[in-house]
Amino acid sequence: MPFVCCAQSRQEESALFNTLRPYITKDEPFGPIDSVDIDLKDTDVMNRLFERHNWIYKNLHQRPSIIMGRKGAGKTYYLRTVFFDKQYDFYTEIRTAHLLGHISSVIQGMTKDAVFPETLSELWETILWTCVLSEIRKHRLLSSQDLYVVNTYLEKMGVKGNDTVDDVLWKIANLFDEVMNDDPRDGVSEIMRRFDRVSFDDARSAVLDSLKSSKKSFVILMDSLDDFRLDIDSVSRSLQGLLKYVGSMNKPRDVVDVRFCLPSELFHRIIKISSNPNKDFRRALKLQWTASELILIGAQRLMYYLFLYYPEFLRGLPALDLTKRSDALKLFSSVLPEKITNQAGFQEETMSYILRHTQLLPRHFLMLLNSIFKGLSVAPGSNPFPIPETKIINGIRRVEEFIVSEIFVAFKLIHPTAEITCKRCLPQLGHKFSVGELHQIFTRHGKAVFGGDNMFDFQRMLIEIGALGRVIPGKESDVYIKGNFEYTVAHELTISHNDQLCIHPLFSGIFSNGNRKDRPVYPYGTVLDDEDYRDKVE
Repeated sequence: MPFVCCAQSRQEESALFNTLRPYITKDEPFGPIDSVDIDLKDTDVMNRLFERHNWIYKNLHQRPSIIMGRKGAGKTYYLRTVFFDKQYDFYTEIRTAHLLGHISSVIQGMTKDAVFPETLSELWETILWTCVLSEIRKHRLLSSQDLYVVNTYLEKMGVKGNDTVDDVLWKIANLFDEVMNDDPRDGVSEIMRRFDRVSFDDARSAVLDSLKSSKKSFVILMDSLDDFRLDIDSVSRSLQGLLKYVGSMNKPRDVVDVRFCLPSELFHRIIKISSNPNKDFRRALKLQWTASELILIGAQRLMYYLFLYYPEFLRGLPALDLTKRSDALKLFSSVLPEKITNQAGFQEETMSYILRHTQLLPRHFLMLLNSIFKGLSVAPGSNPFPIPETKIINGIRRVEEFIVSEIFVAFKLIHPTAEITCKRCLPQLGHKFSVGELHQIFTRHGKAVFGGDNMFDFQRMLIEIGALGRVIPGKESDVYIKGNFEYTVAHELTISHNDQLCIHPLFSGIFSNGNRKDRPVYPYGTVLDDEDYRDKVE
């Protein structure tokens, strides 16, 4: 249900106040930017802060096996919707980076070229299903006979009744280490023998039959590889088997699903590892956002902030349906000025000004809003609205460096020199420039820090992290430059020699030479009237 102004009973207001007050604070007016900062016991908070009126949530009900998105796109939040949306009855949550980091390196060490992806897929099936079996027996689902079958298998694996999923995985990891130390030459075959496939198949069948007969469902949650610190290539065969298994899951009649999160930053690397990308990624969902959808997220949280700290101001507003963009914008217009005068002296719509300093990620938008609204006076009867223009500009300046730093960290594995390269090269460029100018900057400044002398690789890196985009011909005006950036295209953003390039506002703000007075760059998709870029084919 949409949160509508002044539509709550006194009892509902009190419950809402107590629920949200620990999370919607004066320091974080729009709440936590990370879902992991919300206690798992506070499912009501997660439920209230989760905005459902978007294309992504609709597609989530198609049961994707892979959820892809950049850091800050909301991958973990979409995993955790199972805690409150009742799509599944049971779940187990696996910290993927932790699991892959240890187990994959061991698997990699005992595999040879002769080990087929199918074999490794079967191995991953056994690993993950052992976690499922350990969790499902804790619930009153299985008959005494089926419970006996499941317990028989788990006892052989040394898994006890009170073991957590981490305990189970550590026992599996220890088994792997043991086999590796004994005889790594035929390690995979020996591991499969230790798992006792006959006993495993009996336990798995018992659980599947019980789930089907009771019309219940189970999901394996595998959190993102965002924090994965191993070189992806070093565990490529292991990851190949995992992708194959995940890609085979979530068929229409399945009662056990997988939700496996992958960082889009590593997608081009990971898809090359896959033995069959069409099959492995056929049920993949990419988390991409539009400006309108971000507005709905922000407005929902703004309403809660006003409810907690400015109730009198809120009561003075008309009733608003925050599932509608027009009403969400009305709410923002009540607390923000209509226009902002930018550094170059051009006037911009305030919301467009804020949005163009994001890469269309909820995390970026909420970070900016938290910074802008932080520390407002909450004295009784006070009214700090509309927020002064200077506070908005300074609020963005305070956090844009943190946002850019997070982008560098997200790409660190594949672009380790991105930060130093941007520091050296971007201050030498204007908001808009030619490919030839970029080539000159690379020759003069870039080669020394980039770590290679290939101009194409240098350009590709800057485009991939979202620092550079391609100017859209015919879309410029006297007030702004319009650019396409890679995070809004279906594939790689292609650049020809005749194209004009532009710097993303986040990066131009951080890496400025102090002399940029050109028109601002508007990344495609950040203007509310832009078409939904997800429907476009590049």
